[in-house]
Amino acid sequence: MNIKTLKMISTDQSEDIKRLDNSLGIYADQILECDRVIKDAKVHKDLCMEKLKEAMGNHVAAKVSDYFLDWGFISYKAQPERITPAKEARTVRKSNIKIKKI
Repeated sequence: MNIKTLKMISTDQSEDIKRLDNSLGIYADQILECDRVIKDAKVHKDLCMEKLKEAMGNHVAAKVSDYFLDWGFISYKAQPERITPAKEARTVRKSNIKIKKI
């Protein structure tokens, strides 16, 4: 919410923006740091997933150290035409590999 929106919401001048104790700023910093870490972790996870997919090639299952990798398929049934055009039956590769510790 920006200042312009706040001004439109608050027509009464007695409603100011609340000033919080500066000691609470650490929580805002931690939230932004968590967002950065999550973003970096997602990029790293995607890179690792691509490496495993590349190594598996066309295989559906693989084993590496103590892990069983399952990169199967999802099958969709044909659907009749509705408001959207009809869809034919199809099978697509799953987007992620399921990893289980053995």
